[in-house]
Amino acid sequence: MKKYLFFILCFFFFSYGFAQKSRSEFIDEAQSYISKKDIIKAIDCYSQLINLFPKDSTAYLDLALLKQQVHDYKGAIQDFTIGGKINPKEPDYFFLRGMLYQKLGKYKKAIADFNITMKKEVNADAYRFRGQIKELKKDFKGAMNDYNKAEKINKYSEIYRDRGALKLKLNQTNAALIDLNMAIQIDSLDEHSYFVRSKIYKKLQNKFNCKKDIDKAIELNKEQANYYLLRAKLEFDCGLNSKACSDYLLYKKYGGKQKFNFNCK
Repeated sequence: MKKYLFFILCFFFFSYGFAQKSRSEFIDEAQSYISKKDIIKAIDCYSQLINLFPKDSTAYLDLALLKQQVHDYKGAIQDFTIGGKINPKEPDYFFLRGMLYQKLGKYKKAIADFNITMKKEVNADAYRFRGQIKELKKDFKGAMNDYNKAEKINKYSEIYRDRGALKLKLNQTNAALIDLNMAIQIDSLDEHSYFVRSKIYKKLQNKFNCKKDIDKAIELNKEQANYYLLRAKLEFDCGLNSKACSDYLLYKKYGGKQKFNFNCK
């Protein structure tokens, strides 16, 4: 009897051992599904991985990012939170959760996560995103301070663009233009920077450069409604009513909802 029991136990042991996948096999399988854009199956792979390796904080991070892609924001926040508890020294869990909270309009929680991130590492984006929230809350002084801190850490285009847009809002037009010139110098393919700079030129009554920048923004993204609206207004001001009407139709085609009277027939 003992002899048979021994063989039965060996059978189950070796069967389990050969059936269980390794961590790398789960990840390779998930990456294969991701390459095929089958995010649901990739999520299933990471879920199985976590069941076998419940202390794998990196798996929780990857799983949270995948859940964001399928708009499972509650699940993503839960996974960021668990990963952060397993590995509290890693700032990415808090930074990425903060970005998600910001996207969901939960600004108080987003700021709390960005503050945690800043305590763990020097992170220009944490300052920049916190600045965006402060600007939204009309704390313009606080927002400017955050943009300035971000710029000292990392001089990249989005920081200059965001700070320049705020300066435009505060009627610091020439200073805004300097920031947008810098943003475009760093990244000449950022449509948003051309759009913001076109609004600066419009305020400076420089119609030629305004038109030039809005044309460039549209060249880079032909499906952004607001670009067509700004160009339509500029064309209308110049007496180019038919062109203004054509752009206004494109504005509505790409989701624009505001109504304007361009004397279109």
